[in-house]
Amino acid sequence: MKKIYIYAIAALFVTGNYGCKKFLEQVPNDRLTFDESFATRSTVEQLLANVYSTLPDEMQQRFPANGNTAGAWTGASDEANYTLPSSFSNNINSGNWDATTGQVNTMWQLYYRGIQASSNFMANVGKCTDCNNNGVDLVSRYRAEAKGIRAIYYYYLLRQYGPLVLLGNDPIAADAPISAISKPRSTFDECVDYIVAELDGAAEGLPALPQGDSDYGHVNKAVLHAYKIQVLLTAASPLFNGNTAYADFKNADGTQLVSQTVSTAKWTRAAAAAKSFITTYPNYSLFKKTGTAPAGVDQTLYNAFLAVRDVMLTDWNSEVIFAKPNADITNLGYNMSPNHNNGSGGDKGGSFLSASQQLVEAYFMANGKPTTDNTSGFTRTGFTDYKAPDDNIIRSVQNMYVGREARFYAGITYTNRKWINPNTTLVTSFEFNGNAGKSSIGNDDYSSTGYTQRKNLGLSGWSTGGRTNIFIRLSEIYLDYVEAAYEANPSDPDVLVYLNLIRERAGIPQYGTGANALPVPADLRAAIRLERQVELAFESHRYFDTRRWKIAATTDKFINGLDITKNAATGFYNIVQQESRVFDAKHYLWPIPNGEIQKVPLLVQNPGW
Repeated sequence: MKKIYIYAIAALFVTGNYGCKKFLEQVPNDRLTFDESFATRSTVEQLLANVYSTLPDEMQQRFPANGNTAGAWTGASDEANYTLPSSFSNNINSGNWDATTGQVNTMWQLYYRGIQASSNFMANVGKCTDCNNNGVDLVSRYRAEAKGIRAIYYYYLLRQYGPLVLLGNDPIAADAPISAISKPRSTFDECVDYIVAELDGAAEGLPALPQGDSDYGHVNKAVLHAYKIQVLLTAASPLFNGNTAYADFKNADGTQLVSQTVSTAKWTRAAAAAKSFITTYPNYSLFKKTGTAPAGVDQTLYNAFLAVRDVMLTDWNSEVIFAKPNADITNLGYNMSPNHNNGSGGDKGGSFLSASQQLVEAYFMANGKPTTDNTSGFTRTGFTDYKAPDDNIIRSVQNMYVGREARFYAGITYTNRKWINPNTTLVTSFEFNGNAGKSSIGNDDYSSTGYTQRKNLGLSGWSTGGRTNIFIRLSEIYLDYVEAAYEANPSDPDVLVYLNLIRERAGIPQYGTGANALPVPADLRAAIRLERQVELAFESHRYFDTRRWKIAATTDKFINGLDITKNAATGFYNIVQQESRVFDAKHYLWPIPNGEIQKVPLLVQNPGW
């Protein structure tokens, strides 16, 4: 057979790293023939690694869609302002992007390339001559993994671009004419049904859970079930469930691409999938941790703080369903770490991920009440001597940061907070003349809001990498179930059961009628969404949640922060609008790349673009 260098078929197999230990970390020999590359297990496993390689590494959001599928989700949501001038989130927030923008094209092409790579792998893995391990049929397992990953890529495209072109199960030849791939977009519901069927079909050929160390980082039944929940939740949400704003969103032949009829059954379907996961995989549990609280720190708060902090830092803990092992987290860590002028090494970062005042005030008080509740005790004025859960002394801090819940202290770095590294005496100040303030920094390496993200930052600072990058954890499944169950049937008792499990782990009072319980909120939908905003903060959910709920036109118009041009005595703690953002109706979906529209006449553009 004619030799085909591996790099010459890059469109079929994307080079990359994904897996556990040494598996899925290599690239096939670049001088094998196409058939030879599938002949042996060792090379097949390397090609399977390439199938996985298009999965988004969201720890690289500093450079979104820069040859990868990392998104701009944190900085383009109301969670934070990504102050790097080069960050694509700034283009999204200013409205300075369209169907010709490079990142728009990159994301579309990479995911479809990953889909094609999966199809090619599935079609050729049967050529392996030694993929039988003591009677275990590895060919079937590898094929099922590729099928599951392909479905996941379709889902990522679906939530970002809307209704898709479904390519079918067979790989498309590299020299196929345009006529062979010129297909119209399938309806949103058709895409959902296809993806769910593919996830279910792939799951049949996979173990339920990891069978050994080498399985971590691979998809299995539980992983694909978790993605199925995400697909169904998206399909049930207002953006795609009877959205009349998309009444004219049709193919050239008049096919309606988004159903105009609201269906409660879609919520029921999503709820059933989530409840099935919970009952089928009882081995997963919310991560908890205990320790001896420092003097002056409430024990319940301290235990909750350890749990919600370390769930992100403890590899493959009881809550992690799917993750990328050995991820390079140093870029993300550097972005989160304040630019301490008296720090060094992992304690001196870039201050690029500036948490918003909106998120700061979204976290609950320690009494479990939202800051908007007049009886919560929250105030924006004055100072109090207070000891944070991970501090060794009492400090005078602004009252906005006093008496807050554990997730706030795990998630946000604020002024006069001891730095995260227990081996340093650094105390962060974002005031104008503070050690991480604007006055002594000549570039953009300062917080634009007076806060930085703290969640997911290792205790040694930013310079230590090699942790897991979590894709899905159990708390998300619980929150998916709570939302879907409520929308399907607001009186479903499971809504409070699983919402309260999240709150219990966070160390705050539960909703109900028992001792120390809080009354069930009158607007339970808003309470569920707020819990989700807080629990999953900085995990690339908020961007998509506000869009599928159709509230981004309200939430994504501005970013508030503190007045970083002043010190405490002159107005630093005044809340000011730090950034005005552009969000129009068309921004609920990304545009289809203009080049794709030109190549495939049957491909209609998304509304407004």
